Amino acid sequence: MGSTTAALVALRETLAESEEPILRALKFRIHLPFNQGLYSKLPLIGLSRFDVTLYYNELGRALSGSYKHGERPLSAFWLPNTRLPSMDVTPDIRQGYVRVLQQLCSPEDDPKTYGNASRGDLDALWFLSKRIHEAGISVGERKLSDADDETMVRYKNEARGKDVDRLAGLLKDEEQERAVIQRIQWKAGQIQLDPGIAERLFRDLVFPTTLKLEAMVIINAYRSN
Repeated sequence: MGSTTAALVALRETLAESEEPILRALKFRIHLPFNQGLYSKLPLIGLSRFDVTLYYNELGRALSGSYKHGERPLSAFWLPNTRLPSMDVTPDIRQGYVRVLQQLCSPEDDPKTYGNASRGDLDALWFLSKRIHEAGISVGERKLSDADDETMVRYKNEARGKDVDRLAGLLKDEEQERAVIQRIQWKAGQIQLDPGIAERLFRDLVFPTTLKLEAMVIINAYRSN
């Protein structure tokens, strides 16, 4: 269900600035093997090598105050100086990202590349998280604010059932998604990344998780009424 208000158009133009860093990080990462050993849980500690790398990187960011004002950590473990937002799709982003990598990377496991692969993963995930959470929350709030009476009734009816998937389907804007795909394909070409890879990332991960968050915004709004 599309919306073309000036405020929403301006918001989307701002969000478009986050696309190139995501594509550059993905380009770096997919030239390395998938490296299943990075994501497999280690005996005794029950964490993967990537979990450990991520936690220590985010611990440093937390100690410097990066997570005091709403920026979302990707780690599932406790971090100091961190205020966790109420609406969050981080687990969806992490799981979806690994699924995309499995499709795009060679299947080998090369421990010599673990360090570079981890750095690529960290960059890609932080950029993806920032883009998806900013877009999902701000666009969801804007759609709610801009809705006419008929649309508002539809939102309210779906929100009562707390069915995120149904509400996400109602919020889906295929025309806008086509515009984004066209733009990121062009950006991918500019950095010598296969445009089809850019499209797959957005269709398989960015669009569905952003819509899920938009739906959560609307459900939360009616829950508090």
